[in-house]
Amino acid sequence: MTSALTVLAADFGSWKPDDWSAAASVASTVLTLLAVVIALLAALYARQQVTLARQLREEQAQPFVVVDFQDNPAMRQGIDFVVENMGQTLATNVRIVVDPPFSSTLDDTGFPLKDAPLIAQGIPSLPPRKRFTALFDSAPERQATDLPSRYIATVHFDDAHGRRQEPLTYILDLSVRRKLLSVSEYGLTDGVQALREMSKTLKEVRSELTRERHRQAAIERASSEARSGDTAVPEPEADPT
Repeated sequence: MTSALTVLAADFGSWKPDDWSAAASVASTVLTLLAVVIALLAALYARQQVTLARQLREEQAQPFVVVDFQDNPAMRQGIDFVVENMGQTLATNVRIVVDPPFSSTLDDTGFPLKDAPLIAQGIPSLPPRKRFTALFDSAPERQATDLPSRYIATVHFDDAHGRRQEPLTYILDLSVRRKLLSVSEYGLTDGVQALREMSKTLKEVRSELTRERHRQAAIERASSEARSGDTAVPEPEADPT
């Protein structure tokens, strides 16, 4: 049988039935190989898509524990330390390692954050969207000290099945909060302070009104007594005889 190269190089007008049969075989083989290659590429692409979809589902289903500093909603210029599971599944055995250990101007109150169970012992379970908030410090008081402004927090945790997850590291930098323009928000503490000042002012006004009332009453009594003395009829003098 004529080889494939001979068939391809031959003059089509002089081809014999065997030549056409060989050409058909070559074409069929090439098409079959192309179909196999296309099928393999499609299978690889489909497998890659399945793998990516599975990885995306796994990532979306994993817990995601975040730690950060945030503004305290009730205390002006107060700083909160927040721990929250922003993932879609339960986080377990949550441990937070902070370097250097937390230090605050509020440590003297008897509740230093570094010794709180949240840091010292960890969190046994943290459901999705569950948040723990702890008052960390007051910005004005802290700025007047030489306490650290930068902490590195590493969060270790397991998923709902007890499988260890990749640790997450956060840089908590308080210096980025300085010299930032912001709108003043008045919270509960400001409201309580305003009510106290209002109550004090009302007491002073009430006392002043009471004193003024007493003064006016005294003036009226004195005026009334004076008028009574002027209109009194004098008693007749006794006859000496």
